[in-house]
Amino acid sequence: MKNFLSMLLLFACLPISVATAQDSALPDNFLFDDSDIIVSAPEEPEEEQPVIDKEEAAAEAVSAARDLLNQRPEKLRQANLPLFSKSSKTTFRASAAPTEANEAPFGLLWGSDIAGTRDQGIKLSAAEMKDYPNSFLAQNLPKPIDFFEQVYVVYGDEDELFRILAYSKKITDTADAAKILRQYDIYSALLEKKYGHSEQNFTPAVITKTVKNAQGRDETVQEPAPIGNPNFLSQLQNGTAVLFSTYYNDNVAAALSIGVDGDKKSYIVIDYKNLKILKKQEADMLDAL
Repeated sequence: MKNFLSMLLLFACLPISVATAQDSALPDNFLFDDSDIIVSAPEEPEEEQPVIDKEEAAAEAVSAARDLLNQRPEKLRQANLPLFSKSSKTTFRASAAPTEANEAPFGLLWGSDIAGTRDQGIKLSAAEMKDYPNSFLAQNLPKPIDFFEQVYVVYGDEDELFRILAYSKKITDTADAAKILRQYDIYSALLEKKYGHSEQNFTPAVITKTVKNAQGRDETVQEPAPIGNPNFLSQLQNGTAVLFSTYYNDNVAAALSIGVDGDKKSYIVIDYKNLKILKKQEADMLDAL
């Protein structure tokens, strides 16, 4: 695993967070990017095509989180791997019997091609996602979770499902973001139980206060604002506070983060990537060189 991750230094794609200096970790910039996601349904042009703007797709908090990851010394990078000949890999069809290794969130199957996913009865509407070809909005999922109303799937040039991006419903929240923090804690515990290697990353907003010094005079000081402080929702919205967590095992990495839109409605996003598939693609690339 460590050899695989060290080889990823050859490539440059999206960051992945590293859990410890001793342990193998996640690809650098693991968090979803902040590019627009534009969904279309070319096979059914009569349907309205939903659009997710930059605020919903990532929000400034995610950009700030990315900056935080970039400051970490144990950075790794991975890249969009080039398109290989279809003869160089075995195409996996979802009609094959699911196994523990290929079972993915929401009843999807890691490594399935687009046609195979549709064979499951899943509706795929084409989505434009920067640097991620063959991206789709997935509907009619085998194992839906009611709280997550939009699930995106990414196959890349290799036509293998390797990334899943799930957006929750939006919540009319309180100023301290108590409602979304409750959901964040619930899903954080579940992700830790399933994938392990949990690491929470929090960058607090800095607030200015006036206090009395030892001489009894007013003095201005700055201090970090804690999670759930009275203005936490606004801090998450404008990116002065950032809260996300990462999880991973040998096969899958996941990142959980909180977003807040322009109407101050909060939501959570879970971003999954299949490390085993990325490792195989890297091996195919090395074999072809």
